[in-house]
Amino acid sequence: MSGSRAVLVPPTLAMRFAIRLTVVAILATALFLVLQYPSLPWLLPVHFRSSGAPNGWQYRTFPRVLTPVFVQLALALTLGAIATLFLSRRHGAYDVNAPDVRAASTAAEAVAMICCIWVAFQGYAAIALVAMWSRGRAGLGDWYLYLQVLGFILTGIVAVRARASLGRPVPRPFVQDHWRYKHFYRNPDDPALFVPTRDGYHWTLNFGRPVIVSLLGAVLLMGIVAPTVVLGLALR
Repeated sequence: MSGSRAVLVPPTLAMRFAIRLTVVAILATALFLVLQYPSLPWLLPVHFRSSGAPNGWQYRTFPRVLTPVFVQLALALTLGAIATLFLSRRHGAYDVNAPDVRAASTAAEAVAMICCIWVAFQGYAAIALVAMWSRGRAGLGDWYLYLQVLGFILTGIVAVRARASLGRPVPRPFVQDHWRYKHFYRNPDDPALFVPTRDGYHWTLNFGRPVIVSLLGAVLLMGIVAPTVVLGLALR
């Protein structure tokens, strides 16, 4: 494959499967909450005393009840954008077996799997919230904590698996002009997003790619903007 226009490295089978599961989890959560909406109290308990009795309520509205779905969408859109950026290639021909292409595929696959894990967890959070609202007592149940711990464990497994799959890169000839402050690789003419570090033991990013700015913006969106918007919807 060649040409000057941007292309995407094909996603792996595992990544495509994770994307499908993510979509199914979001749709199932939305359907569950919509079906449960009429049976929920018109005042939802949202704040509780230490005894578990509610002392704060909010009106039942669709945006408030669908908060877990908004969290799922924020995760899916942000992490999905990051995975897509990992697979993007600015220009030039590429070999699917090239080390930097395999590194991009591995990183994107890991991001998609982590997204699937936490989107699925938010699906259970919706079930726990409905139960809490219905009984009018504090607490999301023991399974909420168990599944949260399981989510962290699975995330760790995905990260370790990705690190093992990345392996050690093939060192490149050192070019002084391509390195800034000794550790930041910047080469706009290099189509690769993932490149070996100077010592060749690890991978780093090509900060000469404009896509890096988009990647940092996506991370900022996930870490600051998305939670703020979701919180605003929940408290409106």
